[in-house]
Amino acid sequence: MTEATVLFQLSFPLAISTLAQVAIFLALLSVLVIFHEFGHFVMAKRAGVTVTDFAVGFGPSLLSVRRGDTTYRVNVLPLGGYCKMVGEDMADSGPSDPGNFQRKSLGARFGIIASGPIFNLILAAGIFAFLGTVIGIPTGITTIVKNVNPKTPAAAAGLTPGDVIVALDGKPVQGGDDMIRYIHGHPGKLIAVDVQHDGVARHLQIQAQRKKQGDQVVGQFGFVPREVVEHKPVFEAIVWGFGQVGATAALQFVGITQAIRNHDSSVISGPVGIAHVVISAERFGVYPVLELMARISVVLGLFNLLPLPALDGGRLAFLAAELLRGRPVDPEKEGLVHLTGFALLMVFVVFVTYHDIVQWVNGKGGL
Repeated sequence: MTEATVLFQLSFPLAISTLAQVAIFLALLSVLVIFHEFGHFVMAKRAGVTVTDFAVGFGPSLLSVRRGDTTYRVNVLPLGGYCKMVGEDMADSGPSDPGNFQRKSLGARFGIIASGPIFNLILAAGIFAFLGTVIGIPTGITTIVKNVNPKTPAAAAGLTPGDVIVALDGKPVQGGDDMIRYIHGHPGKLIAVDVQHDGVARHLQIQAQRKKQGDQVVGQFGFVPREVVEHKPVFEAIVWGFGQVGATAALQFVGITQAIRNHDSSVISGPVGIAHVVISAERFGVYPVLELMARISVVLGLFNLLPLPALDGGRLAFLAAELLRGRPVDPEKEGLVHLTGFALLMVFVVFVTYHDIVQWVNGKGGL
């Protein structure tokens, strides 16, 4: 067996695993963007605006079906989607077209534009509600081993899923939090671990890894404990879901305010940073992935409501100006503002992507 063959056999499973994780990230992000565009689509149809295209993905079409005035497409690149309306760009058709976006009332146009971000917030509440009633909300952890990560001290020592950790260094464990505190408090130390599994007792020796967690170095074995979960009734879960949307929004506001005050750019994440967080969450199961998806949906909705050119919030700002002035802003001037805003937004995306890559190279992130 050649070195190249050995290298291929070692790297191929890792590459497949990484590709699967990236695919999960792209799928989740695409769902959020498509649901956002679906919000625009639904409200446009209700207002009588002609929607020429509703697409999943970008690039050449793999599949297209025409129903009425709308062509529904599935495109090659599964990176979000778009909803194209007549008159949306102010030059699609003449003002005489009854389905022209520009011919609709100010309230109808406001509703169409605002519906994308609002649908993101509704989707987030729905995901939270699903977690609350179907998956269950983690309220604590047990001393039962749920998963053991490969190539970790726990795996090397023989810890297996289903093991119950009953004592550490001869001291009885009082619960999951007590167990985690003890392990975290002994980085690099060899810890005597007493476990039971189906009535069989075993004694293990596990050396806690040294892991940086924020500004501290903590000990870790490399396993995931089983959680205590609470299942809420449907109505209570829905209320809780909307409460989580509000809590996420408030947390984002506080975080951004503190970042601006402290000149701290570390809280800003672009596509690479978000991908890292999603991939990290995927390793811990369904709940953290869906929870993160809901929180990203909240952020996406709120970000689009910012009164910045090229965003939905920027278009809403121009509608507010139309309401105050009694007449619309000159279409060419508005188009130029949105084009400039889009260019600046792309520069910002490049900046935060560079920031994410620097964080990754410096060891503060990783895929």
